[in-house]
Amino acid sequence: MPENGTPSISYLLDSNTPPKPVEIPVVESRIRDLVDKISELRKLEVELERHRAVLSPVRRIPREVLGHVFTFLHPYEGGEKVRNAAGRKDLLQLSLVCKLWRDATLVTHELWTGLQIRPRHSLESLKSVRAWFCQAGSLPRRLQYEGWTLGDGDRFTDRPRRYCSCGDLYSRPEPRPCLLAASALPQLLTNGPRLDHLTLKCANTVCFGHFLDAMDTLRQDPTTPESRPWDTLRSLSIKFRNTMLQHDPQLGDIIVSHLERLPIVDSLAVDLPSSWSAFDPDFDTSHLELKILPSLIECLTTFYISCTWSGPHLLKLLPHCCNVETLTINFENSGNPLADMGDHPLVRNYSASPFVLPKLRTLRTRMARDLELLDLMQAPQLVNLDIGMFPTTEKLSEDDLLFPIASFLERSGTAQSLRTFQLRACHIDAEHLFPIISNLNALTALTLDDVKVEMRILWKMFREHDAGIQGGYGLSFSRLERLDILQLPPGYQLDPIVDYIKERGPSLKFQLVASYNVPEQRVMKEEDVRETLRFSRSGVRASIVPVVKWTQYV
Repeated sequence: MPENGTPSISYLLDSNTPPKPVEIPVVESRIRDLVDKISELRKLEVELERHRAVLSPVRRIPREVLGHVFTFLHPYEGGEKVRNAAGRKDLLQLSLVCKLWRDATLVTHELWTGLQIRPRHSLESLKSVRAWFCQAGSLPRRLQYEGWTLGDGDRFTDRPRRYCSCGDLYSRPEPRPCLLAASALPQLLTNGPRLDHLTLKCANTVCFGHFLDAMDTLRQDPTTPESRPWDTLRSLSIKFRNTMLQHDPQLGDIIVSHLERLPIVDSLAVDLPSSWSAFDPDFDTSHLELKILPSLIECLTTFYISCTWSGPHLLKLLPHCCNVETLTINFENSGNPLADMGDHPLVRNYSASPFVLPKLRTLRTRMARDLELLDLMQAPQLVNLDIGMFPTTEKLSEDDLLFPIASFLERSGTAQSLRTFQLRACHIDAEHLFPIISNLNALTALTLDDVKVEMRILWKMFREHDAGIQGGYGLSFSRLERLDILQLPPGYQLDPIVDYIKERGPSLKFQLVASYNVPEQRVMKEEDVRETLRFSRSGVRASIVPVVKWTQYV
């Protein structure tokens, strides 16, 4: 027994002997003492971490750097640099973490440059929208109006509405106000802050007409500034939802008439409603005029048009693109609106004397079934050609791809100066693809995205082509900086490409990026490719990336 008279319990700690009644209070006392000491240690540990936090490198990160990091944390809405309700909430929550983080969000104007509004944002929202854009400083501002759907929980009146029903064939007989015209958007584009870009996702063209009428009404107000944000836009994108409209003898004119009221901008994107949703099956769309003013088209440097209507509509617009540098044509479901139009005067005229796009540097097609349009045009300054075909299991013929591209580039005089070529979503014979690529000696970037082609035959043809070259001048891919083989279909492998690169040794120096549409265990892995190329002393750098589906919209 210790001197203080307390029984010793050390023997109990090293055995399974049960404590005597007199020893139980001693054990309980020791437990309380240890718990108190642990509690003190935990407090000290918390205090220690607080002191360490003072020396944390994060505290010494400049708020500008922290703000730049924040720009990577928030995804944007639908690929556009605008923040929806969830994105705005996340940004505000970041600013509530601490004073440093709040200061970082406020000084990083880039975080506040894009905003999405919906029909539920009425005139009461104007003050909040202005306050948001004030944080953008002098940076260009982007606004998106999402009028296709109201979104979860959105209400315009006391009864839910999925989208604006202006002119809708299936709308209820009782009149309802136009959601777009009654939203905050007309006021924003009349009396709001200056905007650089506007994306307008309208329910239909009738709704767009009501919006323009509301804008005209506001302009008559004597307090309206002479230069409205609508008039000073640099970039405009208008997308119409596919909606079946009420039958009207003037339906065609109703759909296109409002396009002549667009402001003069540098960049324009127009997504017209598909013909199958807007018109009866027997409706002839070829006589319609899109009514996009030539004075507007002549000012454009970037032009995107999506039109599925049969007829020469594109041939009436494109010759006016004298300043367009980037042109994207989306054929969507039609594949080719010029089908069966060979006898049209414009087709005959441009077949004999193709129209010239003198400043065009980038041409993109999407969802094309053939490239007949290329036979009617030339682009002497073209450096980037991006061809997206209509996905199908049928192989493309020479007339679908090889002949139009080859004749277009030859006619334009750009076959030997084209820098990038991208081919997407097609099934083609190697014998038809090889002549296209092998003739592009100045390529710095080549992309085959979701292209079904017999790789062994294709790359064998490149080997045979190189074998016939004397002195090394004119070898394939001598200027290539990047080769993308994306969405490689099941049954297609990288091995033929890797074998070709091995044979070329150090003469090739580019980045190879590949992705598969098959399970990873059945394909050549990144480490295998790199190891193979390292042993051959190749200058090619390889990486295998996750598959990313390309989109028909640009």
